[in-house]
Amino acid sequence: MITVITCTIRSSCIDNVFDNFDRQKWKDKKMIIVLNNDKLKLKRYRKRAKRYPRNKVRVFRVKQKYKLGKCLNYAIKRASKGLVAKFDDDDYYGPKFLREAARAIKGGKAGVVGKRTAYVYFKSKRALMLYRPGGERTYTRSLKGGTLVFRRSVWKRVPFPEFKKVGTDAGWLGRCHRRGIRLYSLSRKHYVCIRRKNSGSHTQKKSMRRYMSQCRMVRKTKRYRRYVN
Repeated sequence: MITVITCTIRSSCIDNVFDNFDRQKWKDKKMIIVLNNDKLKLKRYRKRAKRYPRNKVRVFRVKQKYKLGKCLNYAIKRASKGLVAKFDDDDYYGPKFLREAARAIKGGKAGVVGKRTAYVYFKSKRALMLYRPGGERTYTRSLKGGTLVFRRSVWKRVPFPEFKKVGTDAGWLGRCHRRGIRLYSLSRKHYVCIRRKNSGSHTQKKSMRRYMSQCRMVRKTKRYRRYVN
């Protein structure tokens, strides 16, 4: 079983949250959504969740003052035994994302997998770029936070830090590494980090100019999905 967890603060991302889950070809899956914004309407999300078999998709609300780490721990505590996949509410996850990650973990690669090298799409520039080229299919100390998949048993040993304002994922990965838990970087495929023009609307506030300077251009396109799956 893989439990997808998504902590969301943006009502505009509701379709993306459900679409990313629906798109996954891995059949043995569930999803837990945690609303971390007091303005989000719980009833709206739960109405959407009722379209699925019982308990396949569950929705919870936590206080807006909760930091990301506390939201993640809240969700994972309610997840099924097996694997946990951390999905961001505003990124794109291709149909084979869970399949690739699950096979790597079940094949003994590591207790935590994700992507060090990843596609980034800058919407206002229509630019598909590659972030940190050269970090595929290798052991690493750093993975992109929106791509983390791990055994729930790993989380039991190393929960997410609950009071960090920034760097929650990096802090958790550092803790895992110090505990001797291996981190493995998958291929660049099946995932795209989506960046909007307003950097302030993202959890990671890195400016577009700075972010793009750390990437390599792939191509200008409106249809980035055809190049990443």
